[in-house]
Amino acid sequence: MWKFFGAFIGWIFLRFEGAIAGFVLGSIIDGYLSSQQTGNKGFAGGTMHSTMESMMDNYTGDFNFILVSLTAAVMRSDGVTTRSELDYVKDFLVKQFGVEKAKQDLLMLREALKQDIPLDRICTAAKGKMNYHSRLQLLHYLFGIAYADGNFSPAEQNILLQIATFLEINSADFRTVGAMFGSTATVGNRAYEILGIERNNTEEEIKRAYRQMALKYHPDRVTHLGEDVRKAAEEKFKKIQEAYETVKKEKGFA
Repeated sequence: MWKFFGAFIGWIFLRFEGAIAGFVLGSIIDGYLSSQQTGNKGFAGGTMHSTMESMMDNYTGDFNFILVSLTAAVMRSDGVTTRSELDYVKDFLVKQFGVEKAKQDLLMLREALKQDIPLDRICTAAKGKMNYHSRLQLLHYLFGIAYADGNFSPAEQNILLQIATFLEINSADFRTVGAMFGSTATVGNRAYEILGIERNNTEEEIKRAYRQMALKYHPDRVTHLGEDVRKAAEEKFKKIQEAYETVKKEKGFA
């Protein structure tokens, strides 16, 4: 009862952010009252554990909920949540949404880390809110989490592949994003994989691939997601340009 009342009041005053805070606070009150009635003092591991599941039912269309849910899926995929991963996520959330919103998202993340995330549902919601270029930026952010601790495990690669599949990101783009981090290519082949080409491609095919990649990853495609995301897109765009220069030099064309 109290959790829904809290969510309703929070929604009136602070929209989604208030609903999250109100729902969590109300869940604590409900759990406490329930524990008093039943004599169960371990309510925090029960009622609070169900909070995220209830929130999934009600808020899967919200971008921050989508972001936090996928963040949790990657962080818990290898069974270890590291300080470096948490710092990476916190830094991103603060830069993108501000300190107060980041605190709310981190509270939501704490609950999400206890849950099995329904990737299909979350990714379906993401596809309804994000164009293809934005979903590529999201995938890049998730790769960043997996690489934050310097150990890119098979479990992390597998969960990222699942997410990319549900987000309908094609395999070539998945390899491109992975190659930017060095996950799917050897050093000698990385430039080719970033551009999505083979060593035996012709000069015209290479130039065409570069033009297509430049359009797909241009920072202007994601200006609506905020300045920090645009800056991150610039860094990826530079990697594409650097890869193109590497291939040109190796192939000997201008």
